Amino acid sequence: MYLTIDIGGTKTLIAAWTKHGRIVKKRRFKTPDRQSDFLALLETALIPFSVKYRTKITEVVVAVPGLIKDNIATQFGNRPWRNLDLAARLAHLFSCPITLENDANLATVYETSGRRGLGLYLTFSTGIGGGLARNGTLAKNSGSVEPGHTIYIYNNRSHEWEDIASCAALGLAYGCRATSIRGAAAYSDIAFRVALGLPELIQKYHPDYIVIGGPLAKLFPHFKPELSSNLHRILKGRALPRLIPARRPLESVIYGAYLYAKKLSKNSR
Repeated sequence: MYLTIDIGGTKTLIAAWTKHGRIVKKRRFKTPDRQSDFLALLETALIPFSVKYRTKITEVVVAVPGLIKDNIATQFGNRPWRNLDLAARLAHLFSCPITLENDANLATVYETSGRRGLGLYLTFSTGIGGGLARNGTLAKNSGSVEPGHTIYIYNNRSHEWEDIASCAALGLAYGCRATSIRGAAAYSDIAFRVALGLPELIQKYHPDYIVIGGPLAKLFPHFKPELSSNLHRILKGRALPRLIPARRPLESVIYGAYLYAKKLSKNSR
């Protein structure tokens, strides 16, 4: 069995898997703002998994929204948490390796699996992250995909792209969850916001296709036509990469963590 933990800016999702990819137990909770509160809640949430599956789990993979060095989360996305050794913190609960990996990389692995060519995965959630994979395998420069902090002009002011087009930014602008936004004018605005950052990424990485992930993927069919039109105009008729929605917009990371755990287990034999 495998255990996967997806620590997001909004929620944390825990799942226990069979080796054949079936989830047998799941737990979700809101990610607290304070590190101490989060760690206490995470350990409490993991106790039932430890009690029931400790002897069966052979790999634990933890997805974190930040930088990892020597299996330690040195940076935690938009949280001010630093140098968090989750593997050591959780070691008493499990008798197997605990591996940390960047969440965008894991989502990229899942959303590009089974696809040919160079894929650029972008997640629009609390922030904007992404990754690159060729033929379903992470590219060496995948870690360079940090699009959320690039500066663009919106409403005559300079903003980071994730302060313009992330679901958090859209929620603030429209006063509701991004997935609840409705109306042609709103979809046009979302297409414009998303189009701000894509041309630079297309010209830098030359992907064959782009996967739109995160909660915003739920709205993708509504704003895709105008997004494509905007990109054709900006890129002056150049052939565009295929634009496709994520297979599992809200669970890409946890499914990618499963695939990663499966690979680690296979390599350890």
